Amino acid sequence: MATLSASPAQLRPQQQRARVAAPAAAAPTRRSCRAAASLQQPASQQQALQQQQQAASLSRRSLLALPAAAAAVAALAGAAPAQAFVQPPPGYRYHQDKLDGYSFFFPEDWQPVTTSGNDVFYRNPFNVEENVFVNVSSPSSSKYDSVADLGSPEEAAERLKQQFLEEFMSTRLGVRRTAEVVSAVPREGPGGRTYYDIQTRVKSFASRNQLAVTQAEINEGVVLEWDRRYTTVLGVAGKRLYELRLQSSNEAYERDADRLLTIATSFECREVQA
Repeated sequence: MATLSASPAQLRPQQQRARVAAPAAAAPTRRSCRAAASLQQPASQQQALQQQQQAASLSRRSLLALPAAAAAVAALAGAAPAQAFVQPPPGYRYHQDKLDGYSFFFPEDWQPVTTSGNDVFYRNPFNVEENVFVNVSSPSSSKYDSVADLGSPEEAAERLKQQFLEEFMSTRLGVRRTAEVVSAVPREGPGGRTYYDIQTRVKSFASRNQLAVTQAEINEGVVLEWDRRYTTVLGVAGKRLYELRLQSSNEAYERDADRLLTIATSFECREVQA
C-alpha cells in the first residue's frame, strides 16, 4: 500500500536506479549463456577446431623454417663431393698427396725419409735395399698429354735403363754396373688412365784385387756386390709425368713378388683440382 501511494517524484529515482542496475545484472547472464553454449558443442567440433589451430601453427613454423632449409640445400649443392674412403689391404697403409695428385699403398712398418729430395720416400727399416719413392715433374715444364708421349713401353724402358746406368756409375777402380730390361708392359688403371709398368734389373760387380794392374788380373777377382730389381710405374696426369720407383733385391722380389707388386699396382695419379 505504501508503494501505491508514493508520489511520481519519489518513483523516478527508484526507476532510474533499477534501469542502471539492470544491465549489470543482465551481463553475467549473457556470459553464462555463451559458456553454456560452448559446453553444449559436440566433441567432434572441438577436435576439428583444435586440429585447425595446430595446422595453422605448423604452417607458420614451416614458413619460418624455409629460409634455413633453402640455405642448407644451397650449401650442400655447392659443396664438393666427399672423396671415397680407401681401405688398404691388411699389412699396408695408404699414402695420398692431394696437392700433387697421387696415391699408393706401402707396407705399414716402412718409415718415411724426409731428406731424400724426392716428393715422398719410404724405406724398410729392416732391409736397407727396400724402398719406394715418387717423383713428379714440374707443371711449368711438363707438356705430356699421356704416357704414350714417352713412346712405347719398350722405348720408355730402354731410356730408363740408360738412366739407371748413369745414376749408379761409380768412380771406384774395378767396379762395373750392368742393367737389363726384364719387362715393359702397359696397364689400364682407374678411370681408363694408362700406366707403364717397367721391371729393370741392375747388377754391380767389383774386383777384390784392388792392386791389380792388368785387366786380366782385375777380371779374375771380380765378384757380385749387389743384384737389385727396380719396379717403375710411369703415368701422366695434368700434363705432368709421375714416376713411382720401387727398389728391392732381386732375390727378395723373386721370393715375394706379390708383396712388392701390391705397392706398384696401387699407384694412381690424377688431375689436381685448382
